[in-house]
Amino acid sequence: MRDAANRGGVLVVTTDHLPGHVVQAVYGEVLGLSARTLSPYTEGFKSYADGSGVSMDVRLHMLTECRLEAVDRMAQVALRLGANAVLAMRFDHRPVTESWIEICAYGTAVRAEVARLPRPRKPATPAAEADMSLKSA
Repeated sequence: MRDAANRGGVLVVTTDHLPGHVVQAVYGEVLGLSARTLSPYTEGFKSYADGSGVSMDVRLHMLTECRLEAVDRMAQVALRLGANAVLAMRFDHRPVTESWIEICAYGTAVRAEVARLPRPRKPATPAAEADMSLKSA
């Protein structure tokens, strides 16, 4: 499977927010397309030689690759805009002709930075607390 590193460092999530991060800039909607023929022979689901089909594992791999291709293309568009993340990624599909279908991955390209958390305060020591009580008296 691909990961964010294989997408040029663009993190793609299906959530609307990125926990632990602050969105610094919103670049807008980005999309990536992948097109496939509906022919089982052209797509490799059936053999030209004898018409036999492929295993379920091979089918699932091929279908997954189609979606990942669309996500990778979407991430490339986001990267060209200066984004380092895509939020709220979704898929859509539609027939283009009687023999072709498009798979679309879309989301919102953003520049997100890790949120800076305030430093935790050091707990007061008993000696410091005693010293404070003397000063307030």
